[in-house]
Amino acid sequence: MSQRDTQQSRRVNMQDVARVAEVSKATVSRVIHSPELVKESTRRRIHEAMEQTGYVYNAVAADFTRQRNSIVGLIAFTLRGSIQSDFIEGIQETLDLHRYSLIIGNSRYDPATERELIRVFRERQLAGIIAAECTDDNRPALQALRDAGIPTILTWELTEDLAQDCVGIDNTRAAREMTEYLIGLGHRRIALIAGRYERIERVRHRFQGYRSALEAAGLEFDPALTVSRTPTALEGKLATSELLTSPNPPTAIFAASDALALGALAAAREHGFDVPRDISISGFDDSDFAPFCHPPLTTVRVPTLEMGKRAAQAVIKRELVPSRSEWDSGAIRIALDTEIVVRNSCGPPSRRVRPS
Repeated sequence: MSQRDTQQSRRVNMQDVARVAEVSKATVSRVIHSPELVKESTRRRIHEAMEQTGYVYNAVAADFTRQRNSIVGLIAFTLRGSIQSDFIEGIQETLDLHRYSLIIGNSRYDPATERELIRVFRERQLAGIIAAECTDDNRPALQALRDAGIPTILTWELTEDLAQDCVGIDNTRAAREMTEYLIGLGHRRIALIAGRYERIERVRHRFQGYRSALEAAGLEFDPALTVSRTPTALEGKLATSELLTSPNPPTAIFAASDALALGALAAAREHGFDVPRDISISGFDDSDFAPFCHPPLTTVRVPTLEMGKRAAQAVIKRELVPSRSEWDSGAIRIALDTEIVVRNSCGPPSRRVRPS
């Protein structure tokens, strides 16, 4: 029987790894928990020893011994699109540095699924929870997590709940600035296609920013120009088709997500509208595909990678303090900047006869 087979006949432990790597058990532990404190050559030797002995670190047992969890949960509203990938990458990159793991639940924009994820994550007593979204109906459940001492970070929004930790953007201002940009081009009939602003705070703030820009410019708000849809390309296409075939179509469409804007561009082509000559279309997110649309999409850039990193840092800051009563007074509120990225999908309103 080989040395490895003999070692695998019993439970291999850190001491076995230390003996093979010719280091102390404390050094092995340090490589596992704080690898940045160990020089690279030593880390490499210890990892080789782990491979040779077949040692696998038992994180569950370690969490039980320390009476803490090292897993952070993310409630995402979708796993599609580059902005979500960047957001998740930022979270995971930061958690990895501090030896935390990440599990992800996808609500798919469904409040019932979101509520179930909150319940499951609470039962698991995770180290913390990052919520990419929380519908109005589920805010009490999210607050209950916070009140139970589980670090809970809301993202993508600077929430009106001043007791809630959040890392996000000022959606009202970002939407107002994009609407002002379209008004500055000369547009007076500007449509808004957005997510479910009747039940989601961050989307509601985008609606409020759009409406406040119209009012500041002396333009009448027309409810017929606002469409609430699940933010997918298909829904964006359907909503835009309705707007373009209405008796008095808009000259510009502000789609409050790039996915909706992608569908809007497709609908415009299908109905014979040239963008931006006949209709201007703008988005929100600055997804990877935005520069490669036809034409390239003018949109609001959101720093999603940085948002993910800062959210993970906020969870860790809270989690390292033993009890909620010892947390710093006041909520963590981190505001990240957005900017308008001007490309070729927007221009002045056309004076020629629009397509029928």
